[in-house]
Amino acid sequence: MFMIAGFSLQAQQAWFADGYHGGIYGHYPKWQAKFMVDQLKANPGWVINLEIEPETWDTISIKDADNFAALQAYYDKEGRHGRIEFVNPTWAQPYCYNISGESIIRQFSYGIAKTRAYFPNATFRTYAVEEPCFTSSLPQILKGFGFKYAVLRNPNTCWGGYTSAFGKDMVNWIGPDGTSILAVPRYAIEGLSKESTWQTDSWTNSREFIHACFQDGIQYPVGMCFQDAGWDFGPWRNAYQPTAYTTWTDYIERIKDRVEASDWRFTQEDIQPGLVWGAQVMQRIAQEVRVSENRLLAAEKMATLDYLYHNKPWPEEDFAEAWRTLMLAQHHDCWIVPYNGKQGNTWADKVTRWTRSTNRIADEKIFSLFGEAKESAFVRVYNTLGSTRKEKVDLILPDYLKENNLTVIDTENHVVPSQLSLDSRGNKLIHFEAEVSGMGYTTFQLKKTAVSVSDKTEMVWDSNECLKIETNYYSVLFDPAKGGTITSLVDKRNCGAELVMSNRSLNNLKGFFYREEKFHEGAESPATLSVVEDGPLFITVKVENQIAGNSYYQLVTFHKNNPRIDFTLHIDWEGQPGIGAYDHHDNYEATDRRKAFYNDKFKLHVEFPLDKVGERLFKNAPFDVCESELRNTLFSSWDSLRHNVILHWVDLTDQVGERGVALFTDHTTSYLQHDDLPLGLTVQYIGKALWGRDYKVHGPTEIHYALFPHAGDWEKGMVQRESDAWNEPLIAQFSNKLSTSVRNLIETIDSNLEISSAKIENEALIVRLYNSSSDKKPQRIILNGEVDGIEQIDLKGDKIADVAYEKKANGQLSTEISIPQFGFKTLRIKRIKPF
Repeated sequence: MFMIAGFSLQAQQAWFADGYHGGIYGHYPKWQAKFMVDQLKANPGWVINLEIEPETWDTISIKDADNFAALQAYYDKEGRHGRIEFVNPTWAQPYCYNISGESIIRQFSYGIAKTRAYFPNATFRTYAVEEPCFTSSLPQILKGFGFKYAVLRNPNTCWGGYTSAFGKDMVNWIGPDGTSILAVPRYAIEGLSKESTWQTDSWTNSREFIHACFQDGIQYPVGMCFQDAGWDFGPWRNAYQPTAYTTWTDYIERIKDRVEASDWRFTQEDIQPGLVWGAQVMQRIAQEVRVSENRLLAAEKMATLDYLYHNKPWPEEDFAEAWRTLMLAQHHDCWIVPYNGKQGNTWADKVTRWTRSTNRIADEKIFSLFGEAKESAFVRVYNTLGSTRKEKVDLILPDYLKENNLTVIDTENHVVPSQLSLDSRGNKLIHFEAEVSGMGYTTFQLKKTAVSVSDKTEMVWDSNECLKIETNYYSVLFDPAKGGTITSLVDKRNCGAELVMSNRSLNNLKGFFYREEKFHEGAESPATLSVVEDGPLFITVKVENQIAGNSYYQLVTFHKNNPRIDFTLHIDWEGQPGIGAYDHHDNYEATDRRKAFYNDKFKLHVEFPLDKVGERLFKNAPFDVCESELRNTLFSSWDSLRHNVILHWVDLTDQVGERGVALFTDHTTSYLQHDDLPLGLTVQYIGKALWGRDYKVHGPTEIHYALFPHAGDWEKGMVQRESDAWNEPLIAQFSNKLSTSVRNLIETIDSNLEISSAKIENEALIVRLYNSSSDKKPQRIILNGEVDGIEQIDLKGDKIADVAYEKKANGQLSTEISIPQFGFKTLRIKRIKPF
């Protein structure tokens, strides 16, 4: 027997991390605060780890004031470094892998601030969660907020997935940028429960589990179960004795110097989610969250320009509320139990309300820059990314310009290419090609002309009645007899390569309709093809078809000056067709490992049989790009989950990286990859899923995605930059003519260096930069203005170091900053005066 920091350790000592998970939005009864304090007093050996939504305290401090005050006092007396530890301060306990990196940072930032508003002495040293709330880049995010440790397991709530099993007592969790954080893994011997489909072996510290740990050489085995707030068991049962309850930080600090931690380069594929990808309710939640993420980050950047250029007050309270509602929409329960709640107030209903609130605030900030522009002919185009962009921008024309043919003039009095169109609501739009350098704006002028300029795309119907289209980038063949699919796509700019596999069809819709017990696909039915837009900037082909009696159309847009191909898919459903591997309605059991919703091959999906690419697949993740090690993504049971998630994009390349094709999506979902199909995108699942819920369709399905063929691999092909531009397009609006036609606040010279966020804090400009480039040379940044100094800060806002800069002859400030690939750095630019 020997002693460690107050514990009497026998050879067979084990530990257990108990605690509570939940919150006012998930589950937190009024009596919880009193219950925790009473149980802690009644059980002197018990300690708890808390994963409670920070906003919970706003309500509980009022509705249960006395007991909450007792909890606050108990925390200050015995909590810090003792019997209570806060282990996940994020605002809404998001899964993390399904949202943007900037969203994750705000979840921590706002959550820590709210927790400390009620527990001023709260410390945050170990990150631990009940749900699979992980992503590969967490080490640098956690370290940025001052965390020292992490726990890479979620033993009692694996409904939505789990992490890979790896290692023994401790690991060095190494993120994609090289940041390492000491972590407790899900042990290599920690199997999945044989009695459930939501637990691993460590959830009760069973005798079998602890003995297996000792046999594998694990010296200090620890189990874990965060009880749902509202469970009234008190100390969680432990089958093995002797077991000591512990906070995670206390456990790690007791053993870290007594074990050798192995290095684990944890990748995004070590997160193995099991959500109901393709369910329409999930699809809409993911779309709504994506729209709000994009709008809110753009709005912050626009408000930053407004503050600096127009001396407008910084709307801190408005942005805090906008982030609050977006963060709630990212709550893990939105994604795993979207139907829970009363009719009209389900998680899905709440997401719609929350994101609408975020969008309203964001739009107010975006369009406040323009003010009133009565019958103006001047258009100001804003770029919220850091690098120079030359892209198509879209603008709804007001009544006073609707009846006119228009020419667009740039600041050098040159005509720029433009095109008119009508949208689905009957609005008349003008599209034109705008070039804007850096984060700033350029002004254009609309002039009335007598006649419109026509520049039609070359297109013919060949002898097989196929529609052939020639653009600057592609030679395309649509076959109406095969459902209007693309049977040939030749990349003119890349050695004339054919991108479609022989005898296959690109963009074919295919799925298993289990009531008919057969696959249906769009290529089975003849389609109607029409060209609905054609001009000097783009051409759009409409494909109208049906699948299993359900009408759908696809819009396929080719751009004159951009290799990206944009797609819209719209499906009008007849009733509730069952789509999936089989019918679960009469025999769904939660404990069954096999479930129909796991198998993407049988869901409705879009096929991309791309030729001579697919040997390597890369996918982006929050502050990361991961090369897949999976030969295929298909699985059909809970014990064989694989990471099949597309966040913003996946990219297929050949083995040597000479050429590739990226797929962009407007929402987080799953992708397919298997021997017969290099790439597919999940569109629809209709049937029983988690907890026996019937996942139905609620109106039409509409999704947007894009293909981006390119030379080289994803990095050389600028896939990340193109995805950023697709998600954060140029913003145009009418404006009064001002003396300054062009302004550029910040410019990133390296196009793989992106401005993740920009905002104002205590009169300083806070800019976060993310680098996806593998080039180790420093990246150069240009500032157009005078400053009092530049500092690098951490995510807490604490200074790390001064950043040197030089003033050029033209007054510009130039600085160089070194950021590892997939790393980010935050700069505080003090009292900037732009010019």
